[in-house]
Amino acid sequence: MSAVLRAAGSGARRRRVQSLVIGAVVLLSAATGVLALGLIIASSAPFDKAFARQNGAHAAVTYASAQVPANPSGVTAEAGPFATVDAELKGGHTIRPPGPIVGRDTVGDGVDRLEVSDGVWLTGPGQIVLSPKTAGHGQFRTKIGDTMTVGVDGSPTLTVVGIASSATSTATAWVWPTESFLDKPAGWQMLYRLADPSADLATVTAGQTVVGSTSWLAVKAQAEGVIKVFVPFILAFAVLGLVLSVMIVVNVVSGAVVAGFRTIGVQKSLGFTPGQITAIYAGQVLIVGIPAGVLGVVIGHFAAMPLLSQTNDAYQVSRAPSVPLWADAAVLLGVTLLVAAAAAGPALRAGRFSAVQAITVGRAPRGERGVRIRRMLAALPLPRAIGFGLGTPFARPARSLVTVVAVLLGVTTVVFATGLAASLSRISAAGDRIEAVPVRVSIRGPGPMGQQGDPQQGPPRSGAQPAGAPPGSEPVDTDAIRKIIEAQPGTAHVVGETEESLTMAGYTEPLTVRAYQGDASWVGYPLIHGRWYSGVNEAVAGSRMLKLTGTRVGDTITLGTGRTVTIVGEVFSNGSDGTIMMDMAGFDGFTPRTFEVGLTEGTSEHAYTSALRDALPDGQAAAEVSADTQENEVVAVMIALIATLTVLLTTVAGLGVFNTVMLNTRERVHEIGVLKSVGMTPGQVRLLVLSSVALIGALGGALAVPLGYALHGWALPVMAESANLVLPASILDVYQPWTMVLLGAAGVLLAALGALVPGGWAARTRASSALRAE
Repeated sequence: MSAVLRAAGSGARRRRVQSLVIGAVVLLSAATGVLALGLIIASSAPFDKAFARQNGAHAAVTYASAQVPANPSGVTAEAGPFATVDAELKGGHTIRPPGPIVGRDTVGDGVDRLEVSDGVWLTGPGQIVLSPKTAGHGQFRTKIGDTMTVGVDGSPTLTVVGIASSATSTATAWVWPTESFLDKPAGWQMLYRLADPSADLATVTAGQTVVGSTSWLAVKAQAEGVIKVFVPFILAFAVLGLVLSVMIVVNVVSGAVVAGFRTIGVQKSLGFTPGQITAIYAGQVLIVGIPAGVLGVVIGHFAAMPLLSQTNDAYQVSRAPSVPLWADAAVLLGVTLLVAAAAAGPALRAGRFSAVQAITVGRAPRGERGVRIRRMLAALPLPRAIGFGLGTPFARPARSLVTVVAVLLGVTTVVFATGLAASLSRISAAGDRIEAVPVRVSIRGPGPMGQQGDPQQGPPRSGAQPAGAPPGSEPVDTDAIRKIIEAQPGTAHVVGETEESLTMAGYTEPLTVRAYQGDASWVGYPLIHGRWYSGVNEAVAGSRMLKLTGTRVGDTITLGTGRTVTIVGEVFSNGSDGTIMMDMAGFDGFTPRTFEVGLTEGTSEHAYTSALRDALPDGQAAAEVSADTQENEVVAVMIALIATLTVLLTTVAGLGVFNTVMLNTRERVHEIGVLKSVGMTPGQVRLLVLSSVALIGALGGALAVPLGYALHGWALPVMAESANLVLPASILDVYQPWTMVLLGAAGVLLAALGALVPGGWAARTRASSALRAE
């Protein structure tokens, strides 16, 4: 055994370039594996884990009075009542849309235990703790120590002391219960854990006036919809990476066997058995591969932290990102077994050679391989260096085929990643509708808790009084707000909008009805089927709503208010639940809670918004630039992951080309010496080496374009299906003819990059040294 180990170690040291390639491939494969597995683990039911860890509330109900029901039926634990108001928060140049601000002096324990991820919990009045979503991200993130102004009478200013998360998003912020603006709350929040988590809330709230309610099932559905979309493209990248790694390891070990024919013969002559020869060549790979795998796992573990941190932000998880040690061990074991299996085939081939055969074969390729093709290429009216180079792949057809596959997979990754990133960007733009609606104006009072009226009773009917506004406060004149917006220079379109939760006959979950006051055909929903609604008895529906309810375009549905409407169109909407868009004129008592604003061409969103804020009545409405508040964290995480995996896999593919060119160059070193001795310049030698991979790169790139296109066409609909979405053609059709040509040319570029170093080595080699080489 010691002789085998010494021989394996000697071979690994002697073939430093091949050892370097194997080490780099294994390192990158291990790092990629840790990234992918870490993300899959982080995406494995984060809502369920957070809900169990924090004793999440199955229901958050806001009552109109502090006289909440005692010992309601089906409730196993409760917390509250907590005074709550719905108001906007303004800090610096950023305004957060209205949402529930809850008076709460502890993080709790029995129900909805809050997790403080940054800063500390409240210690008294004058302080505020924000939810992760309210705190924001990137350049708009609110920091500990910043001040926030609450959009209520008196505009109190509070200091941000912490960031905390609720498993079921029960508030946008928390303040000390004795804050003066809580003296006249919009309602009183109760948090419940239920014996039957899917029970009807009507049994809990019977006989009470409910301002709003939130079910844990709605939050869970949104979180799980986010998670599922990650799986298809992670699997696609993982398969590409595994196949690519196997092909390169096979190519490297095969080259080592070919280069070591005479050494194999000598070793067998000295008494090494076929099994020992096999062990020597497999050991050469493992001696390099295992340490490289360990290093790759370590690098991948720490490199995963920023990405997992973004993922936690996307899922609204406050815990520190981490990759469990068992995942690191699993990746290391898997990569080691994969490398060993890839090396086994060429190593077994080495073991089967007889001593005489191995000694006499030598290193050079057989003279008859590809001779005719090489002569035909050399006879073409091309520079002699290019003609010689183009014929090189035909001398080692098997090796060249493996290299074509490496280029094919590398460019497939680029094609797939390019299309996927473009489609995701379009999905984000289509869902946020930023281009059509660059500015939004929120009316003071409405918020998530106030917007969601009791699904069983229908939406609140409060006339011009915004839902969730403090009792006794002056109603907001939305008509006057609209006139101010219309009079603002740069306004092209204005439409009022509000959201309510209503039931639908035959469907157990509430629907989100997005009602528009006025013409809303311009607001930017991509139309998939049918047309936009044209009357109060028509509606258009998001594809998720149609899938969840089993409804189709042309069907008539009955809402909880007793109204029947016909679905006349299907649009793309990335809402987390069933969403339909209708005319507000069909509902009694509905008033706008938001105005969506379209601008004339050339108008600056920020300048327009700044001027509009000065024109709007203080405390009644808040104007905001949509792009500043509509950041899609999930898409950002996906694109970051795609970019990371693409760089890693294309680097691995480039190393595969590098290995092949280096093997070919070293085998032809004597030929290069002859060419130099008859007058070939170093530049021509470099051109010869680069042209030797031109056909490989062109073939791999040409085959990769349709493969990457097909992979994109498979993965994106699967991702959409997992989120109950149907994608419009504009999101799928991201490849243009000129884009396809450029992506195909990436194969030649990748191959040329892989050949640069061997080409430089060949160009620098002196003719005398090359002629003496065997």
